[in-house]
Amino acid sequence: MSAYNELRNQIKTKAVVHGKVILSSGKEADYYVDLRRITLDHEAAPLVGEVMLDLTKDLDFDAVGGLTLGADPVATAMM
Repeated sequence: MSAYNELRNQIKTKAVVHGKVILSSGKEADYYVDLRRITLDHEAAPLVGEVMLDLTKDLDFDAVGGLTLGADPVATAMM
């Protein structure tokens, strides 16, 4: 199975929360996708790095980053 497909499976099984969820806006939703469960997971995080590296292979960059709480695990997975 490709890293992309394995990552999709990991997201489906670990990150999708079904049922009544109250969002930070106060609105109610029937489901929520919490990708922190993926970027911080010991099995899924390396897949994030592999897929991101593949998606960015044609780009010329020297560094990756973003807002620290969300970007640090992704940047680490890409190293």
